[in-house]
Amino acid sequence: MLGKSFGQMFLPLGYAQSAPPVFMFFSKLLAEIFGYREIVLKFIPFISSLIGIPLFYLLCKDYFSKKISIILCLFLFILNHNFIVYSSVFKQYSTDILFSILCLYILPKINVIKLSTKKYCLLIISLILLPFISLPSVFFIAAFWIINIIENLKDKEFYKRMFGFLIPFILIMLVYFVFNLLPSKINMDEIFPNYWIDGFCSLIPTDILRLIIYNLKFGFIPNDLTLFQLILLISGIIICISDKSKMRNISIFILLTLLFAFLTSVMHLYPLLGRVGLFITPLFLLIVVTPFDRIKSSKVIPVLLTICFVLSYYKYIPYFNSYNAYEIGYSPKTLMQILKENFNTEEDIILCNPASSASFVFYSSKYNLNADRVYEMNFKTTDELGVFEYFNNLAKNQKYWLYLIKDYNRAQVFSYVNKWLESKKILYYKKEKNSYLIYFEN
Repeated sequence: MLGKSFGQMFLPLGYAQSAPPVFMFFSKLLAEIFGYREIVLKFIPFISSLIGIPLFYLLCKDYFSKKISIILCLFLFILNHNFIVYSSVFKQYSTDILFSILCLYILPKINVIKLSTKKYCLLIISLILLPFISLPSVFFIAAFWIINIIENLKDKEFYKRMFGFLIPFILIMLVYFVFNLLPSKINMDEIFPNYWIDGFCSLIPTDILRLIIYNLKFGFIPNDLTLFQLILLISGIIICISDKSKMRNISIFILLTLLFAFLTSVMHLYPLLGRVGLFITPLFLLIVVTPFDRIKSSKVIPVLLTICFVLSYYKYIPYFNSYNAYEIGYSPKTLMQILKENFNTEEDIILCNPASSASFVFYSSKYNLNADRVYEMNFKTTDELGVFEYFNNLAKNQKYWLYLIKDYNRAQVFSYVNKWLESKKILYYKKEKNSYLIYFEN
């Protein structure tokens, strides 16, 4: 964002960063007006999270007929650790969640053939803009059109309207893919080789189950008893498929959205993993609570469902205040302050690993660290051999600062860096959380 124009917010960001253009555009706009401060950059995620709560309540109120179902679903939503974490992080995942809820709340109610020309034109513009605000909205848009096809199967006027949307939408998405998404993916693959590979699955049932379980565990941290969540999820899916209530459209809409999301994972187009798959958590919430709302039978089944529910989410309350496994595990600010105070601009060289570059660019600007001798460590490979080869080729009799903020699972280098440094003269060494600032002489 630093040093880029507003127009460049619609192009690849670089530094292995990627975010929807409209999200970045308005983030930059706020930063230009109020300054590049953390509170300003976190404003959109925070506001998105706040808006998401009453909107999710309205969705639950529409979808469920029992108050207990609404309370249970809202309870799980409000106390979700990931939702809370990303409400205070400069990432787009809170807006993904917000627009996931917005799509669920609005789109199943719309029949395009019943709209006036003016309203239909507004709908087309809105649907075309959505992916630029939140990319996962593409899955909801696909579900929306499938439902409309089912409802208007024999209406010729409907197909005119559908293709009136699809032609410009596909053309615009192709341009977006070529000029933004594809270059961003290539950039990320260069820095984080195979980082999202676990988010892709095959059509083998066990592999699909693996991905579902992973997202259940991630989406409902710190609850990890997925067996009971799966029981609730499978029960909810069966009920959604056979739903005959007035909410059938939403039920089918939820299932279709999940289907499209998993299909893109199978096709290796979108990695449905962890935070990039967080938008499906509200859908999971609705599904796992559905059995409480729809099943009307003896007391035995509700009791069994309650047991499954408690065993699935019992950690929400006792662990809410103490659980810290998903706190931000790095500390770019503190280390940049130290670097600013001790860096010798005439003699020292700063080295960053590629994953730390974005943090360095932002915080060096924030703390006015004017350093020309800054280099990104381009390892040929991220194994021990590749790391050692890079460091062994550094100039001798030179002092270096290592600014190491992030170390990703599939490209871990920090342990190899520390191993190489064992034989070197360490002038300063600080570890804070999972980050390092190291000053050494080669």
